[in-house]
Amino acid sequence: MGFVEISGKVDIFQYWPHGESDVDTLQFIPDLTTATYVSDTAPVNVAAYFTEGGTFQPDDNRPGEERFRSIMRNSGGKYLSVRLQGIDAPETHYASNFREGMFDGDYARWIAKHVTRQKSHRQPYGKLCTDQFATGLRTALGVGAFDSANPEVLVDAKLKILADSINGAVDVYGRVVGYVTVTRNGQEIVLNDHALARGFAFCSFYGSMAIDEMRRLTELFAGHGTGGERKSPLRNNVSSQLRDFEPELWTTASMRDGDRDDNSSGAFRSKCFDPKMFRRCVDWVGRRDALGDAIPLLDYMRSNDEQIVLFTDFVAADGEWEAARKFSMGSLVGKDGAFLYKPGEVVFEARPVTVVNKNRVPLPDSFLAPFP
Repeated sequence: MGFVEISGKVDIFQYWPHGESDVDTLQFIPDLTTATYVSDTAPVNVAAYFTEGGTFQPDDNRPGEERFRSIMRNSGGKYLSVRLQGIDAPETHYASNFREGMFDGDYARWIAKHVTRQKSHRQPYGKLCTDQFATGLRTALGVGAFDSANPEVLVDAKLKILADSINGAVDVYGRVVGYVTVTRNGQEIVLNDHALARGFAFCSFYGSMAIDEMRRLTELFAGHGTGGERKSPLRNNVSSQLRDFEPELWTTASMRDGDRDDNSSGAFRSKCFDPKMFRRCVDWVGRRDALGDAIPLLDYMRSNDEQIVLFTDFVAADGEWEAARKFSMGSLVGKDGAFLYKPGEVVFEARPVTVVNKNRVPLPDSFLAPFP
């Protein structure tokens, strides 16, 4: 497997409460002249893949239609939306999406869905993890207090994407999936590792990842809180019970002022389990609110037939998804609501993505193929 490496900058104040980023997602400002694919052959500049490539996404303003969304995003400048590889952190915001993402011809149903999407859901310890993660990061990098007169503080950063092709470099939402290293104050910090080692995220694996990569991240995750070290609030309150989910943890779209906040003295006392499972619980909330679906939560979860593989079985199959023993997600929820696995033990199959240009022409399979 080859990799793409890009130098750039990261605004260290982009995290909640100063910005909208969560622990596992951030905006990366790239210097695309440095975008290089490294493999067994000579290094190749691959800037064009990121400037020309994108995906077609459902257009929320035009039911049944799609719009092109470039990998390079625009917001007062150009940046890459990066999803940190191998981790999943509780979120400060999450809009309901109960798998009716595409317009199916029922306009009333589509409207109901989008009314519900105005409500954002947060996961227990989402704000707390993000705030503590970012505060610790700024301390290590020698960044001072937030200054509203100069709200952006850029630090040197490097993005590394393990992929053989552009289709393996981004997810279905057009976000780049990789590792981000920030450098300042004599410190070099890999954000993915920093989040796991300090207990602000769970492991989250996809079959496209290498086994050694998964093992390394699992060790970081397992090492937090051992040897008498104090565990983070997230890791200290991990639950294996579906009943610990609080279905009413929804709030307004902004979630900034006047709502319950898990940093405050009146914080909710919820436990937290694998965010992937929590996300599917939130899907149930969206279905119930928008469609009046009365299906009990446990029944809904146990009907989830999404195929997953246990990490031990994935290793036994030498990292081959097709050869590994499959389970349905719902089969890993017991009759009493207990999860029959621990966070980090499940491997998901990544949804396939084909990166195209604005004319819907697929980009070449390999970074080594000439483009444009």
